[in-house]
Amino acid sequence: MIRKRLSSAANVAASSRAALVIFRGFGTSSATKQQVTGAVSSLDDKTPLPSSSAVKPTSEIPGPKRYPFVGSLLSVVFNKDFDKKRIHKTFHKMVEEYGPIVRFESPTYRPSVFLSDPRDCETVVRATMENPIREGFFSLHKVRRDSANKYFEGNCGLLVENDEKWKRLRSRFQTPMLKPKNVSHYMEAMDEVTLEFMERIASLQKQHGEMPPDFQFELYKWASESVGLVALNRRLGCLDPNISSDSEPMKLIQHINTIFDSLNECEHGVQLWRLYPTASYKKLQKAHEEFLRIADQNIRQTEEALLSKTRTDEDENLTLMEELLLTPGLSRKDVVTLILDMLFAGVDTTSHTIGFTLYLLAKNPNCQAKLQDEVDNVIGNHEGPLTPKHIAQMSYLKAVVKESFRVFPLTMGTVRTLEKDLVLSGYHVPKGWAAVLYGMGMGHDERNFPRAKEFIPERWLRHKPLGPIHPFSTFPFGLGTRMCIGRRIAEQELYTFLTRVMHRYSVSYQYADIDILSRLVYVPSEPLRFSFSERRNN
Repeated sequence: MIRKRLSSAANVAASSRAALVIFRGFGTSSATKQQVTGAVSSLDDKTPLPSSSAVKPTSEIPGPKRYPFVGSLLSVVFNKDFDKKRIHKTFHKMVEEYGPIVRFESPTYRPSVFLSDPRDCETVVRATMENPIREGFFSLHKVRRDSANKYFEGNCGLLVENDEKWKRLRSRFQTPMLKPKNVSHYMEAMDEVTLEFMERIASLQKQHGEMPPDFQFELYKWASESVGLVALNRRLGCLDPNISSDSEPMKLIQHINTIFDSLNECEHGVQLWRLYPTASYKKLQKAHEEFLRIADQNIRQTEEALLSKTRTDEDENLTLMEELLLTPGLSRKDVVTLILDMLFAGVDTTSHTIGFTLYLLAKNPNCQAKLQDEVDNVIGNHEGPLTPKHIAQMSYLKAVVKESFRVFPLTMGTVRTLEKDLVLSGYHVPKGWAAVLYGMGMGHDERNFPRAKEFIPERWLRHKPLGPIHPFSTFPFGLGTRMCIGRRIAEQELYTFLTRVMHRYSVSYQYADIDILSRLVYVPSEPLRFSFSERRNN
């Protein structure tokens, strides 16, 4: 029955974030008494409401000096401390100077407010829960919309769509993607990939005496292989020690890196690609076309394998791809586009997180020792694959990941376009403005996280030794109904990797301090030249 339905789905098909964007649009708006009253009433019922007369007008929201036509850009770009490779530092200083709400305008984006008070972020998320508009990835949307082969047919995927198109996809993808058993089904195979990568670390350590300068690319290979298990239900072969640099798995990773690089160039700065195809837009277009070709070829191979599989038990667990293909209201191209985005978004993100986390553990040996003790107590001499039960027992492991995300977030935050007027930090913010929920700033703020500059995983443990943590003060996977749909997959990859690496190795790092470089997804500023020493005979 399942095979018949899959075949039917395939036949029908045969006939047919993280990213934050801040430099677009220019405009102002004044508040009327009616608008202010509406803004106050739109706050959560439990929030103390200021009177209408207490609400300050939009014109008084603090921020960098604005100029005609260019808005706040000149104030930022010509600041003596401006560094385009570390743009996040500029916004840190803005928040330090102007406070928890900062007005920012540019010639190519709607007026914005940067919010660094968790209570304001909660207000925005609650007000936009029904229709969370997250603008961004405009160049990727254009590439897919204008695709020469019309592959996407106007449906450009969950990552870039908004409004009704986004709602249709999210409502159908939500259950299969976030169902715990659908993700844990892949844990044994993920563990196998990770154990294989542990051997790769041993080989590199023996060969170089430490990790080579391109170890980040090695992590890309691990991440590609891991996400490929879920997205494609098959191994890609990225960890083959003899793999050629011009093989399709390596090309897939290279195309993903090129897509991120060119997206970063297209989405930030002056967007001339909207007027004509710039060099960065052409690079994005070409890399995306090649990425689509290789990924679609892999998807077709997976489909063929699924269709040829004989099932003896109708209750046998479906693969994620099978369940998606059988979901009413989803076309094959809807499913393919989601899988493309899983491959695209699941490589840089998890691999960079692992790089940052290993660095923090190396620089904080006491935390590393605590994590190793927990892993040893739970895993011991267990020789079989990791299970969800193992991970469930490791609270310090999860605290380490949360603290790593706080110290080294992958993006500046997230954005919501306001569909109604709101009162934020006592100011009227009009409908149509963008609210930038500045998660990075809140995560580094002493008011939210005492001893914020220190790596202290214990702050996340149940007894909260450093005080309560506001749930809207850090959000590595986004917030509300637009939370990252691949969260469970990413967490399982991270937990599996860190469990295995801490069980076998101690990690150290002896080079320049690692910081963040600003890109679409933040990257480590230095090569990941870790040294791994065996903790036991293997």
